Amino acid sequence: MELVVFGYQIVPGRDEPLAFAASLEECQRDALSERDELRRNDPDLEPLGAMAIYRLTLAWPDTDRLLAVLNEKTSLLDAVVVDRKLVGLVAD
Repeated sequence: MELVVFGYQIVPGRDEPLAFAASLEECQRDALSERDELRRNDPDLEPLGAMAIYRLTLAWPDTDRLLAVLNEKTSLLDAVVVDRKLVGLVAD
């Protein structure tokens, strides 16, 4: 069984960490809110770069991948993502 979620860059230009949402629209709203919060917390912040939004297809990991997660050899995200596509950018 596969599941689709959307993730955006919390730090513009960096793919780790990502924040996730169930829909593209929700992800865009959350990314815009994150940008507003960054500016509120630091009024002298330099202009922010664009934040990438990805469509991620997730699948339950097989036993080997699950064991790698449990033994902290890989991240859960790396174990469950089977496809990742850039679907948008959030910028000013």
